[in-house]
Amino acid sequence: MFRIVKESYEKFVLDFIDDKESYRYLVMKPFELLIDINMLKKEKNLETDRYKKLEDFVWRLSNNIEKYDNFKCFLWTLESRGIYGKKYGILSDESFNEQVKIVDSFLRLSYWN
Repeated sequence: MFRIVKESYEKFVLDFIDDKESYRYLVMKPFELLIDINMLKKEKNLETDRYKKLEDFVWRLSNNIEKYDNFKCFLWTLESRGIYGKKYGILSDESFNEQVKIVDSFLRLSYWN
């Protein structure tokens, strides 16, 4: 599951090579930390906004899993990598909802192949 999201994210960002200011690109920027575990650790130690937004996303999913049932396996794979989520309150409802839509498309293999 993690591999699907990771590789889908890599393909997703290719759609924005010439449009780095796109809302969809910017809202998914925290997921870049899932690609590079060393960057994730570094930003975790620095408590960057990007890291906090990723943790917020995971926390909100985990606390509403009955609503996002198809994300269970994804959350398990994050937990296996030590990513549990934490409430920082930095992620807006709009951003969270957009991230959910995009990650759901990853899980449905929209960006696969």
